[in-house]
Amino acid sequence: MEPSPQSDGLYWLLAVVFGAACGYVHIRIQDSSLSVLMVTGFTMFLAYQSPQRVWRWALLMGLSMPLAGLVALLTRERPSRGMIAGTFAGFAFSIVASVGGRVLHRAKEILFPRTDAEAGAAKTNGTANHQPLTPNQ
Repeated sequence: MEPSPQSDGLYWLLAVVFGAACGYVHIRIQDSSLSVLMVTGFTMFLAYQSPQRVWRWALLMGLSMPLAGLVALLTRERPSRGMIAGTFAGFAFSIVASVGGRVLHRAKEILFPRTDAEAGAAKTNGTANHQPLTPNQ
């Protein structure tokens, strides 16, 4: 069972805020390595917390730096060509981080399965998305 779209609203808001922060760091501070590290960390966090359809976090966070570069060009700020080219580096890292967050979430479910009481409480709250694998499966 997937969580309702309303429960993902907080994560969408966080993704926009995180993306804006990554773009700001990339353009204003002019540090590509820090902004790529931020994109990677934030994307992995979002994919871990909301592991359904991780492509959306990769796309949203990966395009935050190119979007910030475009806004900088439109506002007459002139970042160097290297900074503009570096904006696309975050996209590759966001793809890897989103898959990594999903794998980490799945590994947690396998290594630390829910007890019957926790699973029952999650089902009544509508937060259970799938059952962990057991050794018999």
